[in-house]
Amino acid sequence: MLEWTICNNCGKILDNSQKSCPSCGGEVCKVNMDYLSGYLSNVTFLVKTLEVFRDVIPEIKDLGNVSLESIIYDDLFKYFSFLGLGNEEITDNELEFINSLLDTSYTKEDISNLSDLKIDDSLPLSFSCLHQLDVYGNSLNMSELNSANELFGCYKLLGKFFITVDNKLDEDILKIYQDYINSLERQLCSNDVEIREIKPPKVNEIKPKDIKTLDDYLEQLNKLVGLEKVKKDVNSLINLVQIRKIRQERGIKQPPMSLHLVFSGNPGTGKTTVARLLSKIYHEIGLLSKGHLIETDRSGLVGGYVGQTAIKTQDVIQSALGGILFIDEAYALASSSENDYGQEAIDTLLKAMEDHRDDLIVIVAGYPALMEKFLYSNPGLESRFNKFIYFDDYNDVELYEIFLLMCEDSNLVLDNQAQDYLKQYFKKMYETRSKNFANGRAVRNLFEEVLTAQANRLAPKENITDEELNTLTYEDFLVEE
Repeated sequence: MLEWTICNNCGKILDNSQKSCPSCGGEVCKVNMDYLSGYLSNVTFLVKTLEVFRDVIPEIKDLGNVSLESIIYDDLFKYFSFLGLGNEEITDNELEFINSLLDTSYTKEDISNLSDLKIDDSLPLSFSCLHQLDVYGNSLNMSELNSANELFGCYKLLGKFFITVDNKLDEDILKIYQDYINSLERQLCSNDVEIREIKPPKVNEIKPKDIKTLDDYLEQLNKLVGLEKVKKDVNSLINLVQIRKIRQERGIKQPPMSLHLVFSGNPGTGKTTVARLLSKIYHEIGLLSKGHLIETDRSGLVGGYVGQTAIKTQDVIQSALGGILFIDEAYALASSSENDYGQEAIDTLLKAMEDHRDDLIVIVAGYPALMEKFLYSNPGLESRFNKFIYFDDYNDVELYEIFLLMCEDSNLVLDNQAQDYLKQYFKKMYETRSKNFANGRAVRNLFEEVLTAQANRLAPKENITDEELNTLTYEDFLVEE
């Protein structure tokens, strides 16, 4: 586990042998990736509150559905890759740092292949977007927004930890770090961003971002909205796996069992969410060595000419080893066309499932009828995927609960009229739903439309209160009227 010794007063990174800070005399403590993840989460939480204004700024609106948080993470990846490749090689600790902080599953080869993403002299997109949002928010007399400076402080802090992740400090890498931070500061100043020193948070001020215990993952699974039958089936599966693990450890014989799964149901019913939790749970049990989830579909597996498909599929499989490979709309791999290479992907996948049966689980997902047809079309598939978990559509009450959770995550509340309207809206949506109802995706689409409507309603106002920013009104829901 990655770990550092820091001063809990000034935040300086210290040698592991030091008992107090030589600079300020403060107490030292041990921190790990949870400290950094929590600090980054504090910054991204601020960013999420600014998303409400993105549609009134043309340059940001033109980015489409790309979230500001994903832009920040993309820029951070380039930043860490730039620092890590300063000595031409990414170390194991540097790779773990990147994947843990950014919740990714890159290999060293992936980062080396992306090494052409050099950091140039231009201001990263994330800083440019945040500065424009700060300027707009301050024009509305909001209280001294300076999220661009918050992100700059994040770059300084995270960069320091990154270049010391191997418990040593290379002077050449330190110079690369300092030169880039100085260049970034000059660019921000030239764009009229006020640079203020941000004191590193104390350890007890940071809330860990990632859940680490089996009980926490199980609790998160059981707290999901609806999905009662899914929860029951998944909990039974987990119990079965745990007992098999105990029997195996005690040398007791047991019948063979395939842990590969079929998740069937309409879009937006939580299939990917459950798969991600299952990967974490299986890791905690000791069934999977890494516990990550790799999502893909036909386009990520099938190539355009002979031989390319096997290579693409093998690359995806290699990235998924130690975790779960989640193939959405898997039925698209099966085709009766002679010029289709989907069967090559299936054959490669079946072989890998046998070769790596001790450290790879595959979940195929899609519409129920199409998934059954897909599995029955190939004896190899039918024999390996013999456990089905069906995801029902959310009912109107559950759709309403999902919307409230989205509001809670964005620090928003509904006024009374909005609550009454929304309950009736979801009741009608559920009763008139189509065969391929989008469920949670439909809720997400509505939520984004309502945020846009709120932004359009508030933007012309001169003085916007915090209560107005945090409240969705009945008027905001009349997006189709």
